[in-house]
Amino acid sequence: MEHDKLETVNHCIRGAAQQAAASGGLRTSLIERFLRTGEETWDGAGSGRFTLAQLNDDEVYTGATKTALRTLFRLLADLLPAEAQEVPQVGLETIRASIGPMVKGLVERDWQEVALRELTARTFVLNFQGAQAAVDAELSTCFMGTAWQILWALFGDYGLKPEEINVECDGVSAGDFAHVRLSAYETKDPYSDVIVHESAHLLHYLKPEHYGLHVRRGQERFVDVEFCHRELFAFECEAYSRVVRHDKRKSRISFAEEMKERAFSFPRDRIEEVAALVLNAARARNGWRVIREATVIPRVRGRAREFPTYP
Repeated sequence: MEHDKLETVNHCIRGAAQQAAASGGLRTSLIERFLRTGEETWDGAGSGRFTLAQLNDDEVYTGATKTALRTLFRLLADLLPAEAQEVPQVGLETIRASIGPMVKGLVERDWQEVALRELTARTFVLNFQGAQAAVDAELSTCFMGTAWQILWALFGDYGLKPEEINVECDGVSAGDFAHVRLSAYETKDPYSDVIVHESAHLLHYLKPEHYGLHVRRGQERFVDVEFCHRELFAFECEAYSRVVRHDKRKSRISFAEEMKERAFSFPRDRIEEVAALVLNAARARNGWRVIREATVIPRVRGRAREFPTYP
């Protein structure tokens, strides 16, 4: 980052922290540290056994830091080109079209419409207007870390992030929402669709019972993915959603066969595993079933297994 631009960004960070701290007589350094690192270091933050006073401090600092994040977003927005601010948020119809095949292929039929509605509404592409909506959505929860990541993912794409701030991700999915970095959304990798990747994580976070759906015995989430396979599941959904855009089976297989050589945005240490499973899916009559069988927790049928108890 150019020296003058870096000075301006640092001034914005300090200014946002100072404004938020001043109203409550709080320590500016603690709020500024969060804005730079995402770390909550005031009394009562994190987990542990705290006194009532420490818990009260945490509540006060959390509120002030949320204000500081909003202020910093506004200050940095003033440094963006006007045309960047005017680009509309990626539409719900675009998101719905991307994730539709995955939902249809993996989710129980009578849950599909609810799953599609929720994933569409909870997924944000982080251009300026999308990031603004995403930060508001995340700050409506009790967690600030994801809002911090969104802020720096956005402004990092415009060269407005200090080098010491590390936000190396194409997207973020932390439970309630999914966020796709603009640079990842605009990638030219023919096998990449980070909207699908991040939305796939929501499938193993969100619970059907929260939306009044009848839940089958032994199934807790829309798709119960094995914990150790969650990232593989997301990569498979991402790449296979590109494969199924090809109408004919022969074309799908040919496209899948080229993934190992042509895909450039996937982790190099996983590309062989991902490409092999995508090819198996392309060759199958039902490719989504192949992905499900490789990553989803198998259902237990019949009587629940009884385990011995020990004194």
